[in-house]
Amino acid sequence: MHNDSLQADQLLVELDALEKLLTAHHSRTGLTALCRLVPSNAHWMELLHQHKLDQWLALPLDPDNFPALAHLQTRLKTLNFQKNHDSLTGLPNRRAFDRTLALEIERATRGKAPLSLALIDLDNFKSINDSHGHPCGDRILQKMASILLGETRKIDTPARIGGEEFALLLPGTGLLRAQKLLERLLNTVRRAQIIYDSMVVTFTCSIGVASYRGKTTPNSVKLMAEADKALYTAKKTGKNRLEAAPLLDLGQESDQTLVQYEEKRFLFASFHSSMTDKKHKDA
Repeated sequence: MHNDSLQADQLLVELDALEKLLTAHHSRTGLTALCRLVPSNAHWMELLHQHKLDQWLALPLDPDNFPALAHLQTRLKTLNFQKNHDSLTGLPNRRAFDRTLALEIERATRGKAPLSLALIDLDNFKSINDSHGHPCGDRILQKMASILLGETRKIDTPARIGGEEFALLLPGTGLLRAQKLLERLLNTVRRAQIIYDSMVVTFTCSIGVASYRGKTTPNSVKLMAEADKALYTAKKTGKNRLEAAPLLDLGQESDQTLVQYEEKRFLFASFHSSMTDKKHKDA
């Protein structure tokens, strides 16, 4: 408790010094990264409330002049990374992936852009763990994460969302492009291997993909469900393969096309009828 109080006092001293420095340069702003502090005790909670620091603004700091603040900034970045990433693979976890999915759906809706989601499951993973041990399984999970990072674009989001299950979000990507990327990913996995306990260990995966073409507003629940259904089919029909769900906005366009066809047919029939009546009158 005593050490926590000293640390809190040091932080407040540095905050006062930083405020004076910014004021001297007629600046009250800085490059910020918003992180919520998790107070360690009631004393620190009270100090945060008194100084209106319930939301921390992490500024780029000189660690020589502001060692306590710089240390806290590093700690916050580390905690934030750990909160949103899988500790074994370093990929975003399910929580972070769900947030990204919501953002990409909003972006796809505004821009009427395509969006694809792939669910990836390692084949026979339990057998690998049983035969070679869990450390070997962990190495394979890390290898799979490395392949996902190496085979995707910066705008794509690979994530580990379950034990041996991964997700890959492909913004701005329709079904055909998604299938091409995922087939390449499958081939890379087929060629991959790890050396464990002087043995060469290989593995495969199955993939299910679902896509919107930008014709309708994407639905995250439906997108996940259809990708999961396609993954189940890939597993059931032999594994080590890709299965695609039907385009999720194909039905609506077909309905619209049918309506347009019926409207055109009605207009044509009306026009033909009026021309026939005119001919009869002229005759």
